[in-house]
Amino acid sequence: MTEDASSKGFRPPSTSVEVRSRLVDALKLDLVGPWPGHDLATERLPYAGRIRPSNWYLTGFIVPTDSPRRDEIVTDSGDDLDEATSSAPSKEESEDEGKVARRGYFPSSIGLSFQIDSSTRESAVIVTWGDYALEQIAGNRIWQRYPRKREILVRIPSEDGQRDTKIENSGGLALHSVVRTIRPLGQPSSFVGNRSVSLFLVNRRASTFKGTFESDEHSYAFQPQIEVRSDRPLPSKSIAGMDEPQDWDDEVADLHYAECPEYATGHGVSAGWEVVNGECRLVRTAWIGSAHVKHVQTTAVEDVDLSMRKLGRLESGTAVRSALTPLVQSYRAWIEAQQAGLASLATGQATAEQLLVQARFAATRMEAGIDILARDPKVLDAFKLANRGVARALEQRLKEPDPSWRAFQLAFILLNIPGLDNPKDRRREIVDLLFFPTGGGKTEAYLGLAAFAMVLRRLNHPNDQGHAAGGVSVIMRYTLRLLTLDQLSRAAGLVCALELERMANPDRYGAWPFEIGLWVGMAATPNRMGAKGDKRSGTARSKVIRFQSDPTNKPSPIPLEECPWCGTKFEAESFQLVPNADKPRELRIGCTDLDCDFSDEHALPIVAVDDSVFRRLPAFVIATVDKFASLPWTGESGMLLGGANRYDEHGFYGPCDQGHGRLLSSPLPPPDLIIQDELHLISGPLGTMAGLYEAAIEALCIRNSPGRAIRPKIVASTATIRRAQDQVQALFGRTQTQVFPPPGPDRRDSFFAQTVEDADQARLYLGIAAQG
Repeated sequence: MTEDASSKGFRPPSTSVEVRSRLVDALKLDLVGPWPGHDLATERLPYAGRIRPSNWYLTGFIVPTDSPRRDEIVTDSGDDLDEATSSAPSKEESEDEGKVARRGYFPSSIGLSFQIDSSTRESAVIVTWGDYALEQIAGNRIWQRYPRKREILVRIPSEDGQRDTKIENSGGLALHSVVRTIRPLGQPSSFVGNRSVSLFLVNRRASTFKGTFESDEHSYAFQPQIEVRSDRPLPSKSIAGMDEPQDWDDEVADLHYAECPEYATGHGVSAGWEVVNGECRLVRTAWIGSAHVKHVQTTAVEDVDLSMRKLGRLESGTAVRSALTPLVQSYRAWIEAQQAGLASLATGQATAEQLLVQARFAATRMEAGIDILARDPKVLDAFKLANRGVARALEQRLKEPDPSWRAFQLAFILLNIPGLDNPKDRRREIVDLLFFPTGGGKTEAYLGLAAFAMVLRRLNHPNDQGHAAGGVSVIMRYTLRLLTLDQLSRAAGLVCALELERMANPDRYGAWPFEIGLWVGMAATPNRMGAKGDKRSGTARSKVIRFQSDPTNKPSPIPLEECPWCGTKFEAESFQLVPNADKPRELRIGCTDLDCDFSDEHALPIVAVDDSVFRRLPAFVIATVDKFASLPWTGESGMLLGGANRYDEHGFYGPCDQGHGRLLSSPLPPPDLIIQDELHLISGPLGTMAGLYEAAIEALCIRNSPGRAIRPKIVASTATIRRAQDQVQALFGRTQTQVFPPPGPDRRDSFFAQTVEDADQARLYLGIAAQG
């Protein structure tokens, strides 16, 4: 370990913000090492185990420019990492693969760009770094750190150009400077304005790389930093007005962040600066960049009752308008207030106008949803049951006595009602992208919309003793490996709530149960049911028998560990193979708590084996995007996208199972709603494959109707809305994308959410440059 600072006097932190600051400092020390002025600036690292400083620190050093293949270093066999993992290679590993795995790409320079005004002719630059020397102290070999500091006065030439400045007594470090004049578009070449200065600290020391420790001792420069001090205030590097924005995202960014100054940009590292009395006179490089993201809170709208229970009891169109219209009225009043403030904007008025156009469009869609609820008792019934179902699930999970919607959640459901109610409505083609901070309630908004879609299908297809209402209504997709137990549990809890509501009124909501299907890959759920004599370890029968033999140490047969309704942990008796374990047809999942609604004769409405998912066609299917790759190879999987034309008490059948059951009055329709979570992660090779399959999935889901083809409604969530339209177009082939909530002219206020200005509530994000 490095020397600690206990002898310097330790004062425990007094606030959570101070605790966080101490943790950040500890992280910097652990990953990069000490910075100028730190108590450990002359630290001693142990040599024991043949540890080198470049092994001790993950990042924060630059190597000579003439290192092998410039900045490509293959670590030697003496590294502690190699010693710790030394073992015979597996059959799958080749010698070449092992070398590639140990290869690191280290930088030979770091840089910093900033602006100066036209009258500045010089800048004071302070370069600091650390050199480590292998020494013998008290009979022990250690790495001794020597802090280095050089102050350089950089002359700014009157003409654009670049030059090198050797750093004296540095062993070969150099400061490379590049100066350019900034000319906004349309200005003549004689224009005199701000100038851009880029400084690069380059390691031109002689490389001593021989697979030994000499590199760290004589060639590498550790914890390098460039700091620039100016007598004159440094201009902000805001790009607003400097060039024509490339696309809509750039225009919105220019508007939203016009008042956020950026004084420097790092190259190979991050950049930081200090602002005093509104002026910046100091910028520096930073190996670990940081950014505060302020807390966002949802809006409490006056005169709007967001209680799910009360909305689940609305009795008439008049009651609907009285309860929901104030939400739209408040939103429109906010839009007009924003419109009145546009005249005060120095730039970006056209962009702000367009943002308000999008907000008005969202308000119009919400009004249309309210109008349908007020006019159509069937749609109102589905809305009421969706409210009661989500409320009942939240009451059960969170023990909330009267759960309420957040305003944006209810608004999101309202604006999507027209597209779900009328398949021919043009707004069904819009991909609605829900963009809200983590923990803000996106999942409940999706679940509420999913509940509405599932119930509405029941009411629209009442024939065939309720079986015509079967089939998959909602597919909720996640990217590979990102499906969590909490997400599964919340979705399953909603379906449990809807099933209890259905059982209380089967004449209204159908004899066929609401069920949730888990179609998430063999590692999480079994593909096949299995039978006696089947030696495959991944079948449902094999997994259940293993779990029942040792429930303490063996994993649950499904990716849930407890009852999603009451929270009781699954036990051996929770899983039953029916009608028998030798040749099972179903995996029945029940709760062992006799007080739970899903114990005894009422099993949990969870279908977790592919065989059963294809036959029972649960109303709500949770899938990972990779599962759709099985469509060409597993014929039964096509029934998830509609087309089953026969049924019996065990489920539904299609072309792959002709001869079973009775004919339906008409084939089951395709899914009504597709929910794509974490849309921004479907990129690169995964995005290419997903996009190819989407074309096939879309073709299978299309219903031909006079006048136009009917496609499923698509909604998605994302953590970033950058180039959202391009991604939606590439993935789904849909030309219209609407972000909800639409951003306002001020990034801190979208009506549905506001930024909390209290800095102590802001989240701190760190970025680590770890090229090695």
